[in-house]
Amino acid sequence: MYHVYVALLPSGPTAGFGRSPRYDWLYMNSKGPTDLAVLTAPIPLSMAEAASREALRAVLSRPRPWGRPCGFAKASGRAHSAVRRGLRALGERGSIMLARPQLLRASDYDQGEASRVLPDEGLVNECTRAMAGRVLLDEEALEVLFHAGLGGLDQAVRLTAAMSLSGLARLLPGVGITKYGGMICNRCGSTGPFVSTACARCGRDKCAICMNCRSMGVSRECVPVYIVNEPRVIQVQECTVAEGGFPIIPHVLTEAQKRAYGELVDWHDHGANREALVWAVCGAGKTEVSFGAIAAALRSGRRVAYAAPRRDVVAELAPRIQSAFPGVPCAVFHGGSTQRDYGACITVLTTHQAMRFHSRFDLVILDEADAFPYYGSEALATALERTLVMGGRMVIMTATPSRGHLARVRVGSLPCVRISARHHGRPLPVPVVVETGGRSMGSAVAELARVSLAAAAPLFVFVPSRSRAPELSRELSPALPGRRVEWVHSGDPERSGKRESFASGRCDVLVTTSVMERGITVDGADVIVAEADWEAVFDYRSLVQMAGRAGRTSAHPAGRVWFVCSEANSAILTAIGMIREMNDDAKARGLLCPTSDSRST
Repeated sequence: MYHVYVALLPSGPTAGFGRSPRYDWLYMNSKGPTDLAVLTAPIPLSMAEAASREALRAVLSRPRPWGRPCGFAKASGRAHSAVRRGLRALGERGSIMLARPQLLRASDYDQGEASRVLPDEGLVNECTRAMAGRVLLDEEALEVLFHAGLGGLDQAVRLTAAMSLSGLARLLPGVGITKYGGMICNRCGSTGPFVSTACARCGRDKCAICMNCRSMGVSRECVPVYIVNEPRVIQVQECTVAEGGFPIIPHVLTEAQKRAYGELVDWHDHGANREALVWAVCGAGKTEVSFGAIAAALRSGRRVAYAAPRRDVVAELAPRIQSAFPGVPCAVFHGGSTQRDYGACITVLTTHQAMRFHSRFDLVILDEADAFPYYGSEALATALERTLVMGGRMVIMTATPSRGHLARVRVGSLPCVRISARHHGRPLPVPVVVETGGRSMGSAVAELARVSLAAAAPLFVFVPSRSRAPELSRELSPALPGRRVEWVHSGDPERSGKRESFASGRCDVLVTTSVMERGITVDGADVIVAEADWEAVFDYRSLVQMAGRAGRTSAHPAGRVWFVCSEANSAILTAIGMIREMNDDAKARGLLCPTSDSRST
């Protein structure tokens, strides 16, 4: 619980809130003579922050006749009335207002008392370094200080208060009240959903919890969140790598990768834009292309984050990045990870874990920007953007840019680095639209499946819903005698086993939802997207990703893709157009080899 107060500093009036107004008054007076007026009894943090804004507006609303003592007393009275009105507007009817402002005068400042309770300034700075560049709930902040040996519980509370008062950290409620009366999570930036529950911490019947970032620890109205500034003095000797010594890439880059690698380094060193888009076809190997820009940042003593939406991608990428930069401190943040070094020079993390950082990184690489749960999440986008220092740069890597990104590329406001050819130098399989006409979906898919299976090609069959996976599988099994047909979706407990069975060739046809649209390569696979015109599920991005399962290997670089539908819609046409555009770009750049695979679309 927090008190709202107004204060008259040597630099002018201000308003704030704190657990102990007297402690805050002592700290302010240690920097210069300060009068302070306490306006409220202890109230929940979200209300205290909102009320302090009303108090500040009141004391700044008139010219400055700050003649002591009457000037400050009158201004405090105005603030007191403004806070009362503001809290009533928020629905607070309890007796939380003091009858009148309680004044603490600068003339009453006791140097002896201050020396007993106030922390040393060097200790406050050391605390800031321990928590730098991070967003921490109250318990997390106190735990960091305790484990760093910077004080017990009482001392840690005073240290976090001193950091906030000195401007080294921002103290906010986990879930705050906006100036328009709405709610916002100050950790993830989400504007909902929120759930109000009874709270043992503040004792209220309704205390809002952010459901968007609940898995990261409960952010609620009465829980403080500390946003700690990152000192711009970085330990360069820990983050600097030798010129020419990095990165170590275990295989030779293709011509397309080499060009993109150089373009990205040039953008990092000389580009005027803070963002760059890496548009790479599925299976082109975009991860290694970013290593040059990462090395350039590390050579300058800067910190780098490599972010991806999915935990399994982060777990797979982390060893590759660590191998490419041996000797450089590298941390891994995902649910259940143990390598959580907040001082590392390279941080590999899920986009959810970005909520733990603030103004920390000079370069952020965002991989799979089109993937769930990042795509479409305002909270995750805000959290990732917030991790950048002022002047920091971001690389956005995707196989399917959003329409907004493409519009910015066309007008020249977003540099675009293209990797339009796979390692084998063959064009991407262009999907063929197959309209069912009067046939059932099952019979249309079975007819195409026979073509694939006759060529000994394993077959993905994508469906738009979980219920359709077993349904279509049952339809295909009798239509494909002697062939093993399996189905899978995100809720299938045997998902991993079926995936392995398909990849190893023990399964001929895998009917699946979009759960298999990424992260799996099956040699020689063909692809059917059934009901591809189901717009609620299949947008152009998912269609491109599904088509990208075909033609990924050198042994079978062509593959076949069919979009089966009642009628081609805009998503289908956009996906096909995007694939053709990348093939045309690869051809124009001279990145394609003559085809020799007999299979074609």
